[in-house]
Amino acid sequence: KSGDLVEIELEIDSKNDYEYLIFEDMKPAGFEPVDVRSGYTGNELGAYVEFRDNRVVFLVRALARGKHSVSYRMRAEIPGRFSALPTKASAMYAPELKGNSDEIKLQVVD
Repeated sequence: KSGDLVEIELEIDSKNDYEYLIFEDMKPAGFEPVDVRSGYTGNELGAYVEFRDNRVVFLVRALARGKHSVSYRMRAEIPGRFSALPTKASAMYAPELKGNSDEIKLQVVD
């Protein structure tokens, strides 16, 4: 519903230990981040979070093997049907290491 807060959670399943990763979550149309200050937010991964115009970026120095998650909140602003593009993951210093999530469909009602 328009005006509602939505918790966005990125679930990460890492099969190995990695260093210096970037997770880019594209902002769906019709939504705006609640927090707009970039910085360290005390998330599970110790990730630095950047809130940009069209995406939220998590910069992770070290990712241990296993399941992890990071999250942030957005507010539904505009009624309609929207697509959340796939989240992209990549290694800063190993360009051959990359991955992505699936696209998600969202609907905001008035």
